[in-house]
Amino acid sequence: MSEPEEILVFFEKEIEEVLSLASKLKFDSSHVLHQHVVGLYGSIIELSSSIKVLYKSGHFSAIPVILRTILEAFVDLRNLCQDHKYGYSLTMNTSKESLKFLKAAKDDMNVYAEMIASDPDIDNHITKFYEEIKILKDKGIKEIRIKEKFEQASMASEYQTIYHMLCAATHNDIRALRARHLVISDGSFTFEIFKNEDKEAMCDFLGIASELLLRATYEIHGLLNSGKDNELQSLRKELNNIRGDA
Repeated sequence: MSEPEEILVFFEKEIEEVLSLASKLKFDSSHVLHQHVVGLYGSIIELSSSIKVLYKSGHFSAIPVILRTILEAFVDLRNLCQDHKYGYSLTMNTSKESLKFLKAAKDDMNVYAEMIASDPDIDNHITKFYEEIKILKDKGIKEIRIKEKFEQASMASEYQTIYHMLCAATHNDIRALRARHLVISDGSFTFEIFKNEDKEAMCDFLGIASELLLRATYEIHGLLNSGKDNELQSLRKELNNIRGDA
């Protein structure tokens, strides 16, 4: 098995190289699809760099939480690259959530939404979202759930395993809390804050992060026809060698 430090060395190199390649991407800034994909990819790079910083500073507990966000961003990025109409489902999701939020602000008198509830244009905003949702429904567009997103990306197995594991950490599931803070020894346990590194878990997390960043890079460079196949194949070969896949 690879050591976390070995994967980290590659991960740091990978981040530098994908940043360099990203600077050469050419896209249409007025194109909604390009805006969405480039935004997702930029977030994946930034969040990947955050994982590197967290690992090097010993803040291990936050890594799976950030990694879940990267995984969700990658699923959307892949679906957008492979099905340009996928964005309509995301718009439906956003419109429904915005409508739900505005209605709750207006009707429930939520103390945290007083400024929004007092907006004299709130009814117009609500009407606008109703109209947007109707237009999308008339086109046959439906909202899409997280499981369906993974299935469309041909990642049902990842949803059932990796995503489930990362959600446990994000939601502070008791399993995650035990792994994060308890040290069992001689039939009893001690409680620790900033527990020592679990090398096996960190190998998994850094490996997943490296893989997602590389896959996302392949997706966006393919969409935008960057012609950087040789550079990407070199990164792929190196990552496979580290994992023993070659």
